[in-house]
Amino acid sequence: MKKIFAFLLLLCTFATNSFAQLYTGMNGLIHVPSAEMDTIETLRFGVHALPKDMMPNHMIFEGEKYNSSNWYISATPLKWVEVGYSFTLMKFRKNLNKNSDEIGFYSKDRYFSLRFRPLCESRYLPSLVVGGNDVLGQRDGDSKSFYFRNFYVAASKHFQCSLGEIGTHLAYRKFTKSYNSRWNGAVGGITFRPAIYSPLRIISEFDGNGVNIGTDCVLFRYVQLQASLIKGRYPSVGGALRIELR
Repeated sequence: MKKIFAFLLLLCTFATNSFAQLYTGMNGLIHVPSAEMDTIETLRFGVHALPKDMMPNHMIFEGEKYNSSNWYISATPLKWVEVGYSFTLMKFRKNLNKNSDEIGFYSKDRYFSLRFRPLCESRYLPSLVVGGNDVLGQRDGDSKSFYFRNFYVAASKHFQCSLGEIGTHLAYRKFTKSYNSRWNGAVGGITFRPAIYSPLRIISEFDGNGVNIGTDCVLFRYVQLQASLIKGRYPSVGGALRIELR
């Protein structure tokens, strides 16, 4: 617990502002979607480290799962739309030669993400988002692609208290590949921004397979960071260049 506390405190010390960041580059919690949206006309270019526990079970090399990374560009062109393009590095032998001794990330799994917000948060109602990752292309069937394809409905509501702001987030998510079924169903989390330092956002979530904790922030307005521990054991970090076009 001391290591976890120090890990979160180090990142939060440098925070100047805080925004949500999902590992795909879209807004969300850590491994769970939310109904939060970024500022309109914002671009993000970034990378997120994926521990093997977050990788689909069929993304394997010689029978074993591996750590990888997700690279992305995402944008919020309108206050109710967010789009993104991501690719995940895949491990292979060079030139797909089984006799090659050169092993590295020589291939990529590419996909688009899309989110719509039909309902904004109000005094009594939560915000509502409908979205998905790896949303383009024909039906996957037995295809070996669409590793990350999933669709979801998410709701978020924030409450003020004497200690700060509490955010509650609930989503229902469905992955189309059976080997990702451990992340299906109801997922969600809680976020907290302390009144004494509102740029800090602390996250706790249940992603369908375990509990993750983390924090995120924006440094010097343009550099966006997130750090987390998946299931409290596997570190995952991400960073992005954040550009406001207006």
